[in-house]
Amino acid sequence: MKLSDVKYNETAIITKVLGHGSFRKRISEMGFVKGREIKVIKNAPFNGPFEFKILDYNVSLRKSEADLIEVVSAGSFDKSSNGTFNGVIDINTARAVNSRKSRTINIALVGNPNSGKTTLFNHISNSKEKVGNYTGVTVDIKRAEFTTRGYTFVFYDLPGTYSLTAYSEEEIFVRKFIYEQTPDIVINVIDSVNIERSLFLTTQLIDMDLRIVAALNMY
Repeated sequence: MKLSDVKYNETAIITKVLGHGSFRKRISEMGFVKGREIKVIKNAPFNGPFEFKILDYNVSLRKSEADLIEVVSAGSFDKSSNGTFNGVIDINTARAVNSRKSRTINIALVGNPNSGKTTLFNHISNSKEKVGNYTGVTVDIKRAEFTTRGYTFVFYDLPGTYSLTAYSEEEIFVRKFIYEQTPDIVINVIDSVNIERSLFLTTQLIDMDLRIVAALNMY
């Protein structure tokens, strides 16, 4: 669940910090890291600021910032046989508890136009989406999901784009989706015939500190 969903006076354990760049750096410096215990001191209504106690300090965050921090209830953990707790949960324990509570993996397909991205998506989803570089074909996001071994995989086919510089409608859409949704994995579909051109987008994705799988296509 999100940190913004934790009720007043409740305690939670941080399992994942989303977001990018300066936000992640600033939030980490304040102690918001995986495994850290945090308590809600003030839960303001109408999207007002939240106040949390972490590392014996009170810290205020906007709701939009608290939405980017994933937590689990502190009651999910066996802290120790004698009841003591040093403020940090073993991260392997945190991941195990978080895995039991949330088994949905969000995967975004990102790539240049005509890189074969939509063909891969259609194969995964068994859908009948039209493939090609025509106006409106991949402007809207397409979504598919399947479940296996207790995990739900949600795939998003994002519009084809050459970069994330936010000039064209497609670039703005893709950049906004990645920043706001922060997918667990990005599959960067690369046209290996034009690999040099494709790698510009790849470097931008790497700079966003994302988990990336590069899929070489059309070789």
